[in-house]
Amino acid sequence: MKLQTEIEHIKNSLIKKAKTKGLYENFGDKEIRALRDKFDYFDLQYGTEQERREAKMIDDFAEWCMDYTGN
Repeated sequence: MKLQTEIEHIKNSLIKKAKTKGLYENFGDKEIRALRDKFDYFDLQYGTEQERREAKMIDDFAEWCMDYTGN
């Protein structure tokens, strides 16, 4: 699944970034916006069951970014 792979790649790069530069208020926002644009997030929300699952994956990633503490 391409979206899953891309989310994992972004997650790993954000973890590395947090270790070197630290966390900041809008941690991951730029990456989330890019994902939503690339995969037409708003179309996914109202699409087929599989598309709604993909939209939820993006939502879950956004939640991870908000909750990430560096541990």
